[in-house]
Amino acid sequence: MKKTICQVLWLVAAVLPSSSFAITWPNSVKSAVSISADDGWPSQLSQVNILDRYGFRGTFYLTAQGMPPVVTNAASWQQAFQRGHEIGNHSYSHWGASVLVSKSWTDVASDVSNMEWWLLKNIYSMVPTDHTYAYPEGAYSIGSQDGVQSRQVGTCEYAALLSAVVSGARIAGTGENDPEVVMQRRYYIGGLPVHGDDVTAFNMAKQAIDNGIAHGTWTVLIFHSLGDTGDGYSVTAAAYEKIISYLYSRRSDLWVAPVVAVKNYISTNTISAGWTCAQP
Repeated sequence: MKKTICQVLWLVAAVLPSSSFAITWPNSVKSAVSISADDGWPSQLSQVNILDRYGFRGTFYLTAQGMPPVVTNAASWQQAFQRGHEIGNHSYSHWGASVLVSKSWTDVASDVSNMEWWLLKNIYSMVPTDHTYAYPEGAYSIGSQDGVQSRQVGTCEYAALLSAVVSGARIAGTGENDPEVVMQRRYYIGGLPVHGDDVTAFNMAKQAIDNGIAHGTWTVLIFHSLGDTGDGYSVTAAAYEKIISYLYSRRSDLWVAPVVAVKNYISTNTISAGWTCAQP
């Protein structure tokens, strides 16, 4: 029996893999965006307040020993968590690549666990809470960096130890995440570092947001402080608010939510997949 062109196209569509960006976002918006911030700089509590004013919730990755003011401001960070912001793990000591080369997976596991305990006691009120991790300085491999094989082993070691305590982890990158592969790559969720002068920072963030809307992807932005002394990756408060205001102006196209919330939504609404530790 002859088939019509429509029937043939339907059969082809049925056997081919689904579109890379086939997920339906909440309320049928076009894209998801997560606003994240690293370290726990004191001025990030002002970022919390700005997000609150616009009705958004973000993700703040804290390091207790790496950023001593985090301990001083623990009560304020707990209040941010109670208002719906994700407070995530950024390690206890903030070991970057130059330190990780001399560390074993047991060293890093202990350091990550120390921060988990700190969060449980000081932020989560001793109630285990789903949250994600951000690799300090974006370094995701433990031990020797001398060759591809040693880096791959160190990458798998880091992801494996994280899988015991957190449900996902963020790295630095373009900030665009294909929802169809997020669960396979959930320990390498890409985030875009936003920094520079006001014009540069705004244009960088806007381009990433617009790209996500065009492609139906998940955009994760990374911020540091609002000008705190010693932070070479800060933006001004004016630039930060302008970016958040732009998100608000595009709210009919966007779902703005913490990293863990978007990751969990993707988990529920895409084909289940185990995670891989292949280097990003």
